[in-house]
Amino acid sequence: MGTADNQPTPTEPVKLTQEQRLAQAREYAKQFKFETLTPEELKKIRRNAYAYLL
Repeated sequence: MGTADNQPTPTEPVKLTQEQRLAQAREYAKQFKFETLTPEELKKIRRNAYAYLL
């Protein structure tokens, strides 16, 4: 049949600038409530977010 012809081609990931990555991380962080987290948990989240940006 003709289904093999309609396979999507993988696209190369777009390289984002540092400012774009920071904006993305901030938008992602907005969905969480940080008031209930301890300072240690906040540090851990910040470290993970920073590591993700690198």
